[in-house]
Amino acid sequence: MSPRLPNLNQLRAFEAAARLGSFKAAAEELCVTQAAVSHRIKGLEADLGRALFRRGTRHVSLLEDARPLAAELTRGFEQITAALGDLRTGAMAGRLRLSVAPFFGNRWLLPRLAGFGDAHPDIEIEAVLSFDMVDLEKEDFDAALRYGTGAWPGLSSRLIYRDCVGPVAAPDLVEGMRLPLSVSDIAALPLASTASWPGDWQDWFDRAGLAPEQTPVPTVLDNRALVFDAVLSGHAMAVFDTRMTAMDEARGRLVRLHPLTVERPQGIHLAQPAQARQDLRLEAFVTWLRQEAEA
Repeated sequence: MSPRLPNLNQLRAFEAAARLGSFKAAAEELCVTQAAVSHRIKGLEADLGRALFRRGTRHVSLLEDARPLAAELTRGFEQITAALGDLRTGAMAGRLRLSVAPFFGNRWLLPRLAGFGDAHPDIEIEAVLSFDMVDLEKEDFDAALRYGTGAWPGLSSRLIYRDCVGPVAAPDLVEGMRLPLSVSDIAALPLASTASWPGDWQDWFDRAGLAPEQTPVPTVLDNRALVFDAVLSGHAMAVFDTRMTAMDEARGRLVRLHPLTVERPQGIHLAQPAQARQDLRLEAFVTWLRQEAEA
């Protein structure tokens, strides 16, 4: 059996007074008298069996142990207000402003984004490509598509996909060699990896059965875009997620060197502020992203 909730008018009066720091201001916001606000708060205190405010001659102050309740009520009323607004105006419409990891955005998201528009013509996706981990709230973003493990302070994240990596190279780098290459042949070629994920090659060689003392040390570059450029130009080979290389493999710009692929802990996540309310447009976008990633 669910616990009985206090009177809604009492909760609204308490939340407004706590947020505004004044019974008078709360009364003006709620369009009632100051006496009515005071009466409702006294009723809530009686119901809860404890005081919520310290009352002085000319002012009141919220008691410390009442602050968590006030904060949760404010958040709850804001979510209710937003949900009502969605219902009135249409929740599945409008612009979503997203901060997007550039390598993922350029190579995977942007070429497919028209497909989301076809499925959801009333939702506009504004993808802002940025290497920076922007402050989503201060810079007015609805969410971010970030590359990593999903552990970002102050944010909640939902996995779109984890990397499933295997070795690729430009055809010129392995010209005259018979594919697929042996693991030892791969170890003898120039390798590149990113500074953020130096363990990708090590993990692949471990899974391929190469002894640790035989594992070569790759050239480390700052980011995935630089590594990819090095691979396309024929200067090195690298392990990349198969989704990121599929288009270039199909066009003959890259060749897959070995059939072994290894799942890694990092991948693409949709990240939001931890306290963000549910947005049905983002839910639809996440569903579409996952479907595209599995295709």
